[in-house]
Formats: sequence, C-alpha cells, structure tokens
Amino acid sequence: MASIGIVGAGTAGLHLGLKLLSHGVPVTLYAEQDPAKLRAGRLPNTVAHHSPTRAHERELDVDHWGGPQADMHHMGIHVNAGPQSFGMKGRLEKSSIFVDYRLYQPKLAEDFVARGGRLEVLPVDAAALESLSRKHDLVVVATGRNGLTSLFPRIPELSPHTKPARLLFAALLKGVRMEEPVGMNAHLVPGHGEIFEAQVISRHGRVPSILIEALPEGELAVLSTQRYDEDPRAFEALLMDRLRRFAPATYERVNPAEFGVLGPMDWIQGAFTPVVRRGWAPLANGRFVMAVGDTHVTNDPVAGQGANAASASAFALAASILDALGTERPFDEAFCRAAGERMWVAVAPATHWTNALLQPPPPHVVDVLVAGSQEPRVADAIANAFMIPENILGACATPEAAAAFVARNRPPARESAPEALAWRPLPEDVATKVAEVR
Repeated sequence: MASIGIVGAGTAGLHLGLKLLSHGVPVTLYAEQDPAKLRAGRLPNTVAHHSPTRAHERELDVDHWGGPQADMHHMGIHVNAGPQSFGMKGRLEKSSIFVDYRLYQPKLAEDFVARGGRLEVLPVDAAALESLSRKHDLVVVATGRNGLTSLFPRIPELSPHTKPARLLFAALLKGVRMEEPVGMNAHLVPGHGEIFEAQVISRHGRVPSILIEALPEGELAVLSTQRYDEDPRAFEALLMDRLRRFAPATYERVNPAEFGVLGPMDWIQGAFTPVVRRGWAPLANGRFVMAVGDTHVTNDPVAGQGANAASASAFALAASILDALGTERPFDEAFCRAAGERMWVAVAPATHWTNALLQPPPPHVVDVLVAGSQEPRVADAIANAFMIPENILGACATPEAAAAFVARNRPPARESAPEALAWRPLPEDVATKVAEVR
C-alpha cells in the first residue's frame, strides 16, 4: 500500500491524515511539537469552525466538544460609525464552534495515533523534505515553518496584498459576561478595523475571547504594536477603552474590576500578508510535493474562514489522493496540477470573501446590513450566509443581487413590520459615507 507523509500537524495536516487513515492509507505525520508541549504553549489563534468543517469533524469522528454549552447559534453584526451606527443579530440554523487549539490539535493528533497513524516529532526543512520524499509515495506540506513556503511560488493575480492588511491581537478574557445562548459579535469600525468577540472552549471551560483586526493607520493598531507583557495592567486598560469606544455591545457586559487577559499565555499579536501560492512544487530529486491549508492559501482571519478553508483544502486533496490510488495513477506533475486546481476550487470562495471584507463595503452591502437591522428574518439570512462564503458572495455580488437577497428573506407583506420599521435602503449619501470611511 502506498504511504503518504504529511509535514505539519495543524488543522489541514490532521484532517488530511485522519481522512486518509479512514480509507486504510498508511500515513506518517511529521510535527514540530509533541501534543504535551502544544497544550502548554501560547494561544495560537481564536478560530471558528463553521458547519461545513463541523460536518467534516463528524465524518472523522473528532467532534469532541460540541453540545449546548459550546455550539454557537447567534451572531451579531454592529456597524459602529457614530451617528450612522446600527446593528443586527441573527440566528444560525447550523451551529459554529470555537475551540482553543491547545485542546483541539493535541487531541486530534492523539486520535490520529490511536487509529494507526504514525506521528514523528521532527522539524523538516527543504533538505529533510528531499529525504522524506524518498520514503513516501507522496509528501504533503502543511506548515510554513523552516522556510517551506518558499517552495511554492506566489500567484500574483490571486494575491492582491503585498503587505499585511490588518494588525492582529487576540486573547482569551476574564471579566466579560458572556451572552446566552452562545453567540459572537462582529464590530465593524469604519476607519479603524474590526473587533470580534466570541466564546471559546478552553481548558478553563467556556471563556470569552477577543480578536482585534486593526487597520495600520487606525486607533486599534496600538493593540497590536504595544506589548501586553511589558505592562499588562496598562494594556488591559487600553483594551477596555477601545471596547468602550468601538464595541459598545461588548463593553456593556464588561466588569472593569475583573476585566483582563485570562492568563500570561492567553494572548497573541502579529500580522501577515494574505497570499495564494501554487499548490505543488518539484524537488531536485525529480519527485513532487503538494501544499495544503495555509501553506497553499493564507487568508486573513477577518472572515473567520482560515480553519474552514484548511479543512476544505485537506478534504479536496484527500479525494485526489484516493482517486489516484484507486486508479493506480502516479503522483507526478499531472496529478499535482489537477489536485492543486481541485483544492483551489474548494477554497477560492473563502479567499474571495476574506479579501472582500478587507476592503470598504460598497453601498449595496451596507444596505443589506441595514435591512438586517430592521427585519429579523433578513438578519437570520445574513448570519447564515456570512458563515458560508459561496452564499454571502452571491448575496453581495451586485446591487441587484443584494436587493433580491433582501426581498427573498423579508416576510410576506401581511407579516411585515410597521411602515416606520419597514426596510428601506440607506440614503445614498449616508451609505457612501459609511463605506468610504472604512
């Protein structure tokens, strides 16, 4: 039986490995750290897993954290733009979930080993990759560490960013009363960026979290450039001030006497440039390697699609590998090209949606959000579409598509809200102003 080597034990590598194992394919996973070290490490992110990824997890039998105290069924979207501020809250038909990756990835690595996979803790650079390619029929790179992303060239026409679009700060918090039932809030702050509040399943149970997506020139950027550990109390006071000014729906649940970062390892700062790379690369020895997940496509977290795209990428590549094994097709350049195209089809909507959110919204998109603030059924439709890139891209593609989306999701005339509350597009001058300042 052919064997597959996977370098990197993040979501893409783990989902790919578990999927192949479920079909009886021998897999070796090469990880930078063992599970125990991961559990004790710094918060890596605050990612959401939406319904398509959760379906993958149920298929892989790794949905270990779902349940009434974890599943997220509500999403609020608030446009905090001074006198033009408005907000909406929608209910999700299919729940999302946030799990601390210091729980998630070690547990899935242990599942992988328990099901017959081989896990080796081994840093892999380009030279080691050549050696591994001789041990396996195919090697897949699921990490950017040790310079491995340089093997996969950037595709300029799919990569509009040449520098970070946002500066990032994320943390688990204390002193914030969590909404019930479980939900999240997205605060869109024109001219400054975005603030996302959620609830994460951690080793402490369910706790509040924050993700700051700061425009480099805005007043949120200091949360990504001023180090938390240099003066934690001063940083927490600064964070609380920014929540008060730019995320009032979250700030109203803050207890100032208790507010702060949950623990010394429960925060992270950084920035990176979104990029789409070619999904395969030749090695000097004539073999080929594939890229998967973030190694193939790196998205900004603003759309909450990073882990979901990684899982979609992994499942698409697994399907290509299983097809090739079933037909005894070699893992040659032709295979790599076809598999790369299949992965891109799977993740392109997430990339397009993410890149759209990094730009000022056109007036017709503002109109859709205004409609959601005035009609609960439209708010529900927006919240559900927001989680599935294909759906939200279609809803916001053109002014005509946006108007049709709102009309389709408004209640029948006899159930409509009173005239004073009935949906009307935001006046053109106001909609344009909200869009321009973003």
